[in-house]
Amino acid sequence: MNTQMMKMGYKNISISEEVYLRLRKAKREGESFSILISRLLGPDDNILDLFGVVSMNNEERRELFDELDEMWEAWKH
Repeated sequence: MNTQMMKMGYKNISISEEVYLRLRKAKREGESFSILISRLLGPDDNILDLFGVVSMNNEERRELFDELDEMWEAWKH
């Protein structure tokens, strides 16, 4: 397991059922979702590389950005 992930702990995220199914399908045998996402991000861990990979409707997009805004507010304190 990636030692950087071990030091950082764990976080819960919300994803749509469709995205979950797509990720589950992409997961290799014995691979955790954390390792899968890390693999999909690539070596530079630039999340912008995933831009456009997951399609969202307007409601899902609005919900995602609302949740991101809440997280940024929490991290400011």
